[in-house]
Amino acid sequence: MTHPLTAPSRRRAGAMPYSRPLAGEFHHASMHGSVHAPRRAAGHRPIGALTCLLAAGLLAACGDGRAAQVPPSGGDSTSVSTSARQTRDAIAIGVALDPLRPGMQSIYDGVELAIERLNAEQGTGKRFALRRAAPNVRSAVQIATELRDDLGVVAVVGHPESGSTLEATPVYEDAEHNGANAVAAVSPTATSPSLTGKSDWIFRVCPTDITASEAVARYVVDSLRARRAAVIYRNDSYGRDWTKSFTAAYRLAGGTVVQRDPYLSGVTEWAAYALYMKQLGAEVLLFPGSVEDAELAIRAVRAAGANIQFIGGDATSGLEEKPAEFRGARYTAFFDHRLVTTREGRDFVQAYQRRFGAPPDQRAALAYDAALLIGRAVQKVGPDRRKVRDYLAQVGRGEDALEGVAGRIAFDEQHDVVDKPVVIATVGQE
Repeated sequence: MTHPLTAPSRRRAGAMPYSRPLAGEFHHASMHGSVHAPRRAAGHRPIGALTCLLAAGLLAACGDGRAAQVPPSGGDSTSVSTSARQTRDAIAIGVALDPLRPGMQSIYDGVELAIERLNAEQGTGKRFALRRAAPNVRSAVQIATELRDDLGVVAVVGHPESGSTLEATPVYEDAEHNGANAVAAVSPTATSPSLTGKSDWIFRVCPTDITASEAVARYVVDSLRARRAAVIYRNDSYGRDWTKSFTAAYRLAGGTVVQRDPYLSGVTEWAAYALYMKQLGAEVLLFPGSVEDAELAIRAVRAAGANIQFIGGDATSGLEEKPAEFRGARYTAFFDHRLVTTREGRDFVQAYQRRFGAPPDQRAALAYDAALLIGRAVQKVGPDRRKVRDYLAQVGRGEDALEGVAGRIAFDEQHDVVDKPVVIATVGQE
């Protein structure tokens, strides 16, 4: 049995600093003969971009402890079920995400399982409930506004993407009302360094792109022994920040980046990119982009007959859903159900599998941890938004760190999680 490699992350203070993000220009190390760089689309369109011990009672919590699905407070009262009305006074944990974006359901599932756990612990006390924005709302700002203005929401799990989190930050801070109704948001998977120290009200339980890309650079050099890399990155803050830090770390380790190119979804000539990196002699392709585009890139590389290994960013974990086609492709992750070693991790995986019929992905695990973290704050200081925020800011320093299913959770002074593992997973391996 082969397992993915786990590369330990480092504290944010020890990470390599980054400067201004990459612009959309084309970079390459050398040209050979008649090789021509592929045509790129012009312009830049920004893309909106686990924490307590599980006991055997987790599965039993699926009865009376089942998470309540509470409609937004501004909804049509005639459509609210009796059970929903009964939970209007519950302690609500908001979930902020684009409901129509693929792959987001596992975030709801992870939060739901965490709330069931919290309610099992509450006994006859006030219940926790999951709250989401109206189903037709997709804008990060609108979603954040609905959850902030719902005073039953004590804190929010979200947003999954860095861009969405950055857009929604002023809303969670309630800047327009001098912070009167500010609410903390704990992102499960927003990785951009731009979020570091961005706001007193924003936290995340995943490593940053700097940590992840530096771990990948070490893996490429030390394990794959690949010295010539191509980087094709999504032309947004995530792709540019990831590429910036990977390039610096890889060069420091003795590698050469032979191609560094941005892409835009829907307008990229993948066949031209694949042929170009083949002629440049790339040994590995690094891909901080979306899973949909990763599929196109891998197919193009294979069609070109190039023997180039693939490592995607954490957003490409969905390649696991097509193991027959993408077997052997690698991606970075912050949780892998095949690698859990702790009791709480194993119990979570088993409970999730039984409940939802599939193993949890990293979004589910990290969302679970974020919700449990919020629940622990409420249990300690009560359902007061500012007190919850103050508690979160001290986790790992003034308050005890939490052992989540995706690793230990402790925040530094800039609200970045420290010492979280980065996993290099391989599609199709058990």
